[in-house]
Amino acid sequence: MSLLAPLAIRPASRHTVCSSPLLFLGAFFFWILLTPSAIAQSGGKIRGIISSNSDGSTLPNANVVLATGVDSSFRAATTNVDGYYEIEGIPAGRYYLRVSYVGFNTYRDTIELGTERMQKNIQLLPRREELSELTVEADEVASERQAGLRTVNPASVGRVPTPGPGGDLAAYLSTLPSVTSVGDRGGQLYVRGGTPSQNLIRVDGLSIINPFHISSLYSAFPEELLKSADVYAGGFGAEYAGALSSVIDVTLRNGNMKDHEGTASVSPFIASALVEGPIYRGTTSFLGSVRYSLIEQTASSLTGQSAPLQFYDLTGRYSLQRETAQCSFTGMHTFDQGRINPDRETVLRWRNTTVGGRCLLFGEGLGRAIDVSAGYTGFNNSAGSNDNPERFSSIQKGYFSVSRDQDAFGGTLSLGGRWDITNYSYELGERFTAFETNNFFLTRLHGYAAMDWEIGTRITVSPSIATQYHTEADVPTYEPRLRIFWKLGKSDQTKLSVAVGKYKQIIEGITDTRDAGTVFTIWTPASQTAKAPGALHGILGYQEQITSSLKLSVEGYGKKMDNIPVPRWSPVASFNTRTTPADGIAYGADVQATVNTSSFYLSLKYGWSNVTYEADTGNLGAWVGGDIFEYSPAHDRRHQLSFVASYELFGITADVSWEFGSGRPYTKLYGFDLALRSEPPGRGENPIETSGRPLAIYDRPYGGRLPHYHRLDVSLNRSLEISPGLSAEAAIGTVNTYNRKNISYLDVNTLARVNQTPLLPYLSLHVSIN
Repeated sequence: MSLLAPLAIRPASRHTVCSSPLLFLGAFFFWILLTPSAIAQSGGKIRGIISSNSDGSTLPNANVVLATGVDSSFRAATTNVDGYYEIEGIPAGRYYLRVSYVGFNTYRDTIELGTERMQKNIQLLPRREELSELTVEADEVASERQAGLRTVNPASVGRVPTPGPGGDLAAYLSTLPSVTSVGDRGGQLYVRGGTPSQNLIRVDGLSIINPFHISSLYSAFPEELLKSADVYAGGFGAEYAGALSSVIDVTLRNGNMKDHEGTASVSPFIASALVEGPIYRGTTSFLGSVRYSLIEQTASSLTGQSAPLQFYDLTGRYSLQRETAQCSFTGMHTFDQGRINPDRETVLRWRNTTVGGRCLLFGEGLGRAIDVSAGYTGFNNSAGSNDNPERFSSIQKGYFSVSRDQDAFGGTLSLGGRWDITNYSYELGERFTAFETNNFFLTRLHGYAAMDWEIGTRITVSPSIATQYHTEADVPTYEPRLRIFWKLGKSDQTKLSVAVGKYKQIIEGITDTRDAGTVFTIWTPASQTAKAPGALHGILGYQEQITSSLKLSVEGYGKKMDNIPVPRWSPVASFNTRTTPADGIAYGADVQATVNTSSFYLSLKYGWSNVTYEADTGNLGAWVGGDIFEYSPAHDRRHQLSFVASYELFGITADVSWEFGSGRPYTKLYGFDLALRSEPPGRGENPIETSGRPLAIYDRPYGGRLPHYHRLDVSLNRSLEISPGLSAEAAIGTVNTYNRKNISYLDVNTLARVNQTPLLPYLSLHVSIN
């Protein structure tokens, strides 16, 4: 019997792209989105883009106020991540317009509005003399938390020491109590009980499968490319569908619209270069970045241990700003190769290629702005010997999405649709397993509707509903969700937020989680023999600004998961792609206290969690008693504690990061045996000629716990002005400063202990030319 029999996919002819439910949903959502609104408010309208006069970059969270008097307020709006604002339903008349943003001069103007639309793009002038003291305020605005959501800005990323110039989103995520990694190699993130394949990652609306590098210190999102990132540990709205666990929604910055710039950086771990500048000054720009790892060449001399890890990433971006449109076209490519265990022959490789464009259109012919994106993403990974991979899997996806907001029913109505066409393929030829290959297509439509109601000035209620339909389904999914944000008391210092929702995921990533020495993943649609994996999220968050510099936030959560595909077990350690459904529950709480002054920053985070799976013992193939087997999976880390501190004195910035994590579950070994290959027929091994291959035999699944983990990273940074237009930043630091021997995992085949990175000193230099 085939190893992949439980994953058998019905032929594509069973359901075609032209199936009636798919056509109905597609026609319904795209008709709503592309036809003029019949429920928009009457009156005048003003909209546009707020940007910086210095480099043309758009300004999110800028305040736009329309008033009938100089110091009054009649209507107000806040710009989105694209710097776009829109106010409609305004009676005809004369108004004062005021635009403010931290670190910039306030813009003031007087305008006459009738019943027509007014296009008003505004560039704000930086207020240089206040930049140093206003940095704190900007950080506070960007880091405001809601239930399950944390908005990340470059300043936050830059405070976490990384062995290279500048910070990286991957290093920052590792400090969050809601995120668990299984070591400093492999690029895998587990969020509140979910698995890496249950995370949805987007960059400017474009999907990307795994942008995290094989050295878990790095991703495709370094600080110098990042504009912002919304990190949802759960409770995300209906605009995100197809993920059970988390969403990481990244926005890259545009290239400089006014001046040409270039940077070059080098450190023992990574070298990089970036160029940017205007194509047509003020309207179009380009940005190009390349980074290449040097770990394999330098690790032995710095640490006395080899680190067979290689990676690089390439990013290109073209940006366009017009009176009636803002567009970006982005291409990203990443490559990773190496051995998580330097002593094993298994070489892991993966590649990401993502290209596409996104446009915010708000021309005269459109009643409300329309957000359109389209693109392609491809991902493949393999495992095996250096010249002959034994396992290969790929996923290729083309997609088109469109969304729009409009005033309706006393609030803001958001409607959106996304069409994906995906090709999955895999090939397994590993010794001691049957050869398997498959190739198939899946078409999916995701539609959603969401409302934002402001009740008074203190409560925002955001219900939404998502639906997904694909060509292997009989009926669409139904996924209602709700988010509530409440400002308590007479001031805005205390805030309460709630998020609940239902989630479905129609694809699954299969990884043999017992063997931490490989992260090879097969991507397939959810098995036809079971329901699609689902989850229910519940989150309650509390945040209080205790003083002007001290903030406290507490968040409790629960997640109920069902039909989660987990690999079946066998006493023999070999790669296994057979899955069976399991149910799970994850619950816990996070606490964070932040102190932020003009020269000092301290963030202390603690998280407690519990993750439990249960499944039918017979279906699991477990060799334990009882009908139902309950266990804690390998990513169940009960306690996590971290602090990040930054202090500036005499032009030198000191950054410190310390992380602690309790031990994760693992499966102990019972002993060893010898195995002969019996397939394919006629080509099996002869016991007279060979003794067979040593194979490990497992003990009770996940019956042990690894030792706890802790690590201290530090860095000192100094910026220098060499000459007009030429500057440099030097950094010196260490990773794992007190040389803690943190275990990564125990090799399932040899019982050898594989440790994480030892003490790693580094010196980096970053040069900028303007």
